[in-house]
Amino acid sequence: MPEEKKPLSIDPARSVVIVRWVLGVQCLLSGLNWWFKILPFPNMFDPTGLPMKHQIVATMIDTGWMFTVAKLIEILVGLALITNRFAVLMLVVAFPILMMTFVLDAIPFGRAVMGALAGQVTGHNLWASFLDMVFFGGAVFLMQGHLMLEWFGNYRPLFATRPGAPVTGLHWSCPRLMGAVRWGSILIGGISTLWIIGMVSQWLIPWSSLAVLAPMR
Repeated sequence: MPEEKKPLSIDPARSVVIVRWVLGVQCLLSGLNWWFKILPFPNMFDPTGLPMKHQIVATMIDTGWMFTVAKLIEILVGLALITNRFAVLMLVVAFPILMMTFVLDAIPFGRAVMGALAGQVTGHNLWASFLDMVFFGGAVFLMQGHLMLEWFGNYRPLFATRPGAPVTGLHWSCPRLMGAVRWGSILIGGISTLWIIGMVSQWLIPWSSLAVLAPMR
């Protein structure tokens, strides 16, 4: 009997190593580009008036710190993946950033599709927008999703229906710190929540009460 053909497969451990390095290098280069112009992406030394692919990127850069923090996280993710140290944790920390990278590339493609249907976008430009989405934001999203699925066992406790008893390790090593954190979260958090509830439809507290925190000059 002829030998049965096996489906295309790759060893999971080997695929994790490959994707870990590929995504790590990409995150590291993208992050470093903010300080050292090595890629054709926005850089802190570029003129602020340059055209941006997305207005939200320009807004983040204008804040003076938001884009810097995002790029610093990218560098930390790249180093974590390449060195295989705290990689599981850093993928969770970076998930909003890497997810937004994909969304910001998917939005122009969606607009290009609508434009092509309306006869305003050529097939060439539509194809270029598709490739931009797949090989930049889409590639990052796919690689991160792949690693998080392969490492799902490390994330399983996060999906517990109900949390277990409080972990007391920090309590024993820093009892005063934990005591201050507990009372602070109860008192400040409680006042904040009651304040917000009271402002619902202004049934008890007027929205103008926020002027207490930021009085008009």
